Amino acid sequence: MKKLSIIALLMTVIGMLLWQPQLASADELTGHSHEQGLRYLISKDALVKDAKGSYRPNDNVTRGEFASYLAKAMNLESASDIVFKDVPDTYVHAKDIKLAASAGIITGYGDGSFKPNAAISRQHMAVMLERAIDYLNIPKGTSSITFKDNAAIFKDYRQAVAIGAQLGIIQGSNGNFMPVKNATIGQASSFILRLMQLADDPDASGNSNSGNSNGGNTSGGNSNGGDTNGGNSNGGDTNGGDTNTGSSKYAIKEISNGALVGNQGFSTFEAAEKAVTKNTQVIVESDKIVKMSSGYVVTNNYVALKSETINDAIAVAANTEMEYLSSDAIQVKVRLAGQVGYLKHADVSLIPFSMSKGRSYYSNENGEIKHTLYDYNTNKYSSSYVFGKAPSFMKPGEKYYSWNGVYFTNGNGSSNGEAYNYYQFLPARAQTQYTAQELDAYIMNKLAEVESTGVSLYKDATKKSKLIGLGQTLKDVEAKSQINAMLVLSLAQHESAYGMSDHAQNLNNLFGLYVYDTNPLNKKFDSVADNINELVDKFLQPNYITPGGSPGKNFSNGAVVGSKALGFNVKYASDPFWGAKIAGHYYRAEKALGFKDANNPYTIGLTTTTGLNVRTGAATSFNPLFTYARSGMPVIITSSATNGWYEVLSDKLYTGKAFVSKDYVQVINTVK
Repeated sequence: MKKLSIIALLMTVIGMLLWQPQLASADELTGHSHEQGLRYLISKDALVKDAKGSYRPNDNVTRGEFASYLAKAMNLESASDIVFKDVPDTYVHAKDIKLAASAGIITGYGDGSFKPNAAISRQHMAVMLERAIDYLNIPKGTSSITFKDNAAIFKDYRQAVAIGAQLGIIQGSNGNFMPVKNATIGQASSFILRLMQLADDPDASGNSNSGNSNGGNTSGGNSNGGDTNGGNSNGGDTNGGDTNTGSSKYAIKEISNGALVGNQGFSTFEAAEKAVTKNTQVIVESDKIVKMSSGYVVTNNYVALKSETINDAIAVAANTEMEYLSSDAIQVKVRLAGQVGYLKHADVSLIPFSMSKGRSYYSNENGEIKHTLYDYNTNKYSSSYVFGKAPSFMKPGEKYYSWNGVYFTNGNGSSNGEAYNYYQFLPARAQTQYTAQELDAYIMNKLAEVESTGVSLYKDATKKSKLIGLGQTLKDVEAKSQINAMLVLSLAQHESAYGMSDHAQNLNNLFGLYVYDTNPLNKKFDSVADNINELVDKFLQPNYITPGGSPGKNFSNGAVVGSKALGFNVKYASDPFWGAKIAGHYYRAEKALGFKDANNPYTIGLTTTTGLNVRTGAATSFNPLFTYARSGMPVIITSSATNGWYEVLSDKLYTGKAFVSKDYVQVINTVK
């Protein structure tokens, strides 16, 4: 018996020795607080050792590395032609950065760079993670979670931080989020692990969602289980009892009295699509409309619309209404001010006309055109602005709708027409007739007006505003750079809250320069004049006004503030009505000063063909000064046609005469 016991013991020891090599040997990650996340990235070939054989878990993660981690973890495969000037094809993470950018998860800077080697802050990671959440169709709500240092989080990023915290993806310490602190590779790995657990990635499942690495109840238990992401929220009664169970991912419902009724289930989108027989029917997925016969589309958050019309990405703000063209199971085809492109279902809501609770509209108010905006988060009309004279066809007391801010209809077709607002479509090379003294007088009167509202932001505006005394600076810029002084003032008023914004007061930054949706830089200018010159010399002149722009850029969509159809607004701001709002500032200044510019207006035309040359003389024998790549570009016509040619103001900074063939320019009637 003793012999048998010894043999058994020896066999056990041998068995243990034979098994031992199969166990993972200890390394620098063993016992690390982010070990599971780090090993997850390794399994995705996202994290590799450096030349010294280290995974560097405690080093700061860079923008390029984090983009690469996301691309590999999410198995991104579709890449567009997005290019960043500081990410050559030879860069180690170039492919992954392009994949993440194509998916709309990352964006670059206004100068066309991405800064891949810069350390990434925790709040910027939160923004990228929120976009990944949307891309992966992970359910989310509007969270009210806040941290003790919430005020330190850039205001545009607070929602992303709150949503990430609500889903248990990101965590703070002792109630603080530490938004500007750089994140480590280890922290980044845990963030991504938790993201992919919510996306049901099998590689992220198992014991990784429990224990110390994800923080007990923070990433499991009550936070992401129970009723929040399971139970009644995404299962049970929500998906429709017996008629839409199991494999019935889609359902056909009917619009009745502004509500959806019925619940005929289908396992595939294609099967549901074939079963639709009436215009009043829609296809839904988890009670979200994914296909309808007619209606409009509203963005749920900031998106980048890849326009097939101009082959460029266009930033679009949340709460933007767009034309619905079509949809499938994956994406929605939309048109925004003539720009056609596709968006993911997670980024938008489809609203049939018969279910609309309210829409943004235009109206004639005392002879002026007023735009009233609708907030789809609160289902209330939220704000309005006046931006010029109302066109003659617009009847008082009626609501008008427009997809592009040019063609308006009252909905039933009984009153409609086309109207170009003079200030919105006035090319930047125009010269205002107001003097520096008149501009200064207007500025002080306007500051007194906003100060009298009692709004705390405008307290002591007549003493503290950064606009005070800018008249001569603006006229000097106009003379040197051939850019309308009143246009620059209007832009400054809008972007800086009349010179009282934090950026204006603390950084002499009137225009939000270098303040982007994903990575704002707090650059301080020595003076407001320096800030204006930087706007003109580094933004407007080379990239927005001069046709073709500087190398690697595609911002020159017409030298007007414009709209999402043409002008600065195509690329300068995500707000689709930014151009109209700038025009409103110009109009109000004109109204206060006697309409000098409108009473002696420029003649404006739109080009009607692509590849149109602007020449130094009135014949094809003269050299081209530049070429308009797009059609529909606004030009200022300075003389009537001679021998079939218009003399025009050059969009390129040029003191000589410029000419364009009359056959390819259509003069437009502007409302002023």
